[in-house]
Amino acid sequence: MKNVTSIYFKTLLFAIVVLFSSFKTLQEEIYPEQIDWDTHFKAQPDKHSAFAAETATTWHYSYNATVRDNNLHIDFKFSAGVVPEKSWVKPDRISDRRVSRQLLNHEQGHVYINFLLLKEGEIQIRNQKYTPNNYKRLIQSTANKVSDYYNSLQNRYDDETKHGSDLEAQSRWDDYIRSEMNKYER
Repeated sequence: MKNVTSIYFKTLLFAIVVLFSSFKTLQEEIYPEQIDWDTHFKAQPDKHSAFAAETATTWHYSYNATVRDNNLHIDFKFSAGVVPEKSWVKPDRISDRRVSRQLLNHEQGHVYINFLLLKEGEIQIRNQKYTPNNYKRLIQSTANKVSDYYNSLQNRYDDETKHGSDLEAQSRWDDYIRSEMNKYER
């Protein structure tokens, strides 16, 4: 009896550990990565570009839908991040630590805007009312709409800050991005 109780207890303990570790995984939040020159900028610089750096970001969603008895169930997955193999910096354009910090801060802004795309895309796509007849079209159109908005925001960010060289405009954008990011804090 002692041996059976011991096996039962170990099995129960294992099940509880698996349950709590799964719960933690499901509850984890995704936060934007903090970039640095060495880790996130691996590509060769574009010699023809007038810019000192470029941060390539990605946003991806996927889903698996099942329909049974006209009931629709959709499992979504969302991801976003920096693509180091497509991001680059021109080291010769960085004259000192101050310039390096300013440029890296500007590039970090692109990462933050991409994070906002991830979060808003997830919210808008997850929280729609879908039917078996409309879900494919509606998911795609919503993803396109959200993506277009944030791509436009990325372009405005670069235009208004003059790619980070207008420090006053950069400061305004830093404040705006921070306030938008605060909406998604734990």
